[in-house]
Formats: sequence, C-alpha cells, structure tokens
Amino acid sequence: MILLVQNSELYNNDLRAMIMAFYPGEKLTAMKPMDVASIGRELHNEFTLCFTALFDEKRTLLKIEEKAMVKFSAYISGDFTDRKKFRNRLKLASYQLLSEFTGRVLPWGSLTGVRPTKIAINGIRAGFSDEDIITEYERRYAATTEKAALALQVAKKETAIFEAEEIDTGRDYALYIDIPFCPSRCLYCSFASHPIASYKYKVPDYLKALESELQFISYVNRERRLISIYIGGGTPTSLGELSLDNLLTTATGYFDLSHLKEFTVEAGRPDSITAEKLEILKKHKVTRISINTQTMKDATLKVIGRAHTSEQFLRAFEMARNAGFKNINTDIIAGLPMEKLQDMDRTLSYIKRLRPESLTVHSLAIKRAASLREELDTYRDYINFDTKEMHALAAEYAKHMGMKPYYMYRQKNIAGNLENIGYAKPGMECLYNMLIMEEKTDIFGAGAGASTKLVNPVRGNVERIANSKDVDDYISRIEEMLDKKRESIGNIRIPD
Repeated sequence: MILLVQNSELYNNDLRAMIMAFYPGEKLTAMKPMDVASIGRELHNEFTLCFTALFDEKRTLLKIEEKAMVKFSAYISGDFTDRKKFRNRLKLASYQLLSEFTGRVLPWGSLTGVRPTKIAINGIRAGFSDEDIITEYERRYAATTEKAALALQVAKKETAIFEAEEIDTGRDYALYIDIPFCPSRCLYCSFASHPIASYKYKVPDYLKALESELQFISYVNRERRLISIYIGGGTPTSLGELSLDNLLTTATGYFDLSHLKEFTVEAGRPDSITAEKLEILKKHKVTRISINTQTMKDATLKVIGRAHTSEQFLRAFEMARNAGFKNINTDIIAGLPMEKLQDMDRTLSYIKRLRPESLTVHSLAIKRAASLREELDTYRDYINFDTKEMHALAAEYAKHMGMKPYYMYRQKNIAGNLENIGYAKPGMECLYNMLIMEEKTDIFGAGAGASTKLVNPVRGNVERIANSKDVDDYISRIEEMLDKKRESIGNIRIPD
C-alpha cells in the first residue's frame, strides 16, 4: 500500500500515474498533509512508501519516505499553477526520485500518456532532425534511446501512410461499432463486455437500438467519405449467424462504401468462429479480421478465462484462410500469469508458422475495471511485471515475418511500463488503429461503450461523446444518446 500526500490535487492524476508505473496494481491512498498527523507511527509503517508533494508558487518539495524516514527529496522551482510549463518538470522529477528509490529505470521514463508517438509526429511536422527528436525524448522525459527510436520509427510510418492515403480531416471519417458480448469474460478485460449466454435474448433489442444510431451517423455524414469501418467489442462473432448477418447488413446498408479503404471485424475469440460466420463476413466484403490467441499455453488460457484451447485457435485460423481471408491479425499478451520467456517463444513460433499479416503485442495492464485488479493478490507472484525481454523477442519474430511496427499506444498500470505495439507486413496495416491513436479524423462510435471523437483542427482539440456502457441502459436511452451527438454536431435531426 502506498501513501500519496499532497496539498493540492492539481497534479493528482499525474502523480498517481507516475507512482503506479513503478508499482502496478498497488493500492494507493491519498491524504492531505493535515490528515497525515493523525496516522500513528505504527500505521505509517504499513505503507510501502509515502510520496509527498508540497506545492508552492515559488518552489515545490517532493520527498519519498520509508517507515517515516526520508529517503530521497528534491525541490522544483517555479509556479506550480502554470500547468503547461510545470507539469513535465514535475513528472520528470517524480520519476527520478522513484527511480532512485526503487533502483529501476523505466524504458519510457516519465512519459505516462497514451500516445508516445505524438512528440515524434510534432517534431516531424516542425522539420526537426531525427537526432533532435530522439534527444527530446531523452532530455525532457528520460526515455531510453531505444524507445525514442521506436516512437520515431512508428511516427514516420504513420505519417507516410496518411500521406499516401491522402487522409483529409474535414472530408473523411471512420466508424466504430461496439458489440459488447463475449463467450466469457477474460481476467484482464476492462471493456464493456457481457456473457452472450446470459444476454442472447437482448441481442435483437440491442441491434435495433444500434440501427437507430447507425442511421443517425450515416445521415449527419452524408456529404463526407467513410474510409474505415471497425467492428469490435466484446467479440462481434459471439453473435449467432443470423444476428451477425443482420448486423453487417445494417452496418453497410446505410452507408456509401465507395470510398472505404478497409473493413475490420474482430473475430478475437477462436471459440466464437464457425465456417458459416466466416462466409457471412466474406459476403459482406470484410477485408480484415483479428483472431486472437493471447498465448499458446493452454494452462494460461484456462487461468485467464479464455474458454478456448490453443488447438481451437489453430483450427479457427486455418478456417479463415480457407474462407479466403488475406489479411488476418492475431494478438498476444506479454506478462500473463504463469508466463515465462520460453512460453512467449513457443507462442511466437506457432504464430510464425501461420504467417499472419499483422501481429499486435500487448503488455498486461492491471486495469481498474478488470477482475485481475480485484484478485491481484492471488496472481501477483505469477505475473512477470518486467516484460522487456518478451517484447524484444516479439520484435525479432515480427522482423523475421516481414513485419514492421506501424502503431503504438500505452495504458496505465502496464506491465514493465512498456507499450502495446502493432506490427504488419507492408500494405497490411490497419488504418483505423492509426486514426484512433493520432486523432487524424472524426471517429463516430456506435453501440454500448462506444465513444465518438470529433476532431477540431482549428482549435486543435478533440471532443469525446461517450455512450452508456450498460446494454440495458443503451437500449432504453438510445434517443438521449443521439441527442448528445446532435448537440455537438449542430442539432441535426433525421427527417421522418
């Protein structure tokens, strides 16, 4: 358990994120200085550490205490109320103190944001040299040269693809459709996902509400070009054949698909895939699917609640190839409970034989809404929180498979403070994955748990409009959610 003491909560999220980067999954308690005095020394000793931040308009004191003894401290000069100038300096100083205290060097240093490539992309746009961009990562954030170079490589790839595809912020948009049903809930999952066995009777009503939202989205974008459709969740293929067919008919029926560059459907759970469902996907001209094993170790699959075997994954992949799919992605996770480097090597060796077009390597994240967070004490000793070698191995395999990194993002409480990274063969990259990270175009989200992101290039900001995550709530309040979108877009209503 960790104690965070602060006299201002202006940087509460930043300090929490920095501490959790070193102590993923640990419980953190926040207090004001005046409340700390009420804690007896005996109780104080129960905390792994106490991190204190005392903000002042002239200088800020940071200190780390262990068993009520100060171990490390530092002062930061400047006015803490000037968030734009002060924030990165605070995060860097906090990182350096925590690094000294733990003896650990994190690969991304003080960077805790979701989009580590943003710095490189801004540098490329400004005309900075590669050396200057890498130096910025190292100097301002204490990131390693290796991670700085990776961010730059991904940023260059994204920039080249956006230019080649001639993406236009005002003209183009993407569509995300959320199907919040799964065969079972994974231990690490924090998404709005419901067991299909319990919710199958609600699927018709859900698809009806979803149709209303898709009709609205198609109307307000009738003068624009739809360039990408991504159906995720949950697991879209957990729907029965008839429901899946109805979903895809609706998803394509209201839209002009003449400018569509890709159409992705997540078939992420091998136990949800049938030959009939694959035929339905092909009939509706789906161009890319994702079949995810996460690991090829059956014992781990059972622990994390995947409810499928490695053999089922191999059969599902073969069925997809036989059905004619030429762009298949597969996901794996580094740092799963009970997994060691040799297990990752075995998983990657199987995937290499399958020759997928892309590979997404996730780092295990201890997410707040996941069952793993609640049961962390049970699994803590079985989780590899330092997955650097696993990621290095995956990068080597990807290279041998002819893939290069093309998109990347990070999450809170991620194992090893690393990243999630997508590798793909040239020409097989998922455009949607890059659009959602770099916020290049509007992305309209439909379904329970989906978010709409409206890009404003003039103000340089992104407005987010979130749908309810609860299936019943989404069904009963669909009109209310459409009204929220109408307010943001300009009170546009679909004529009767």
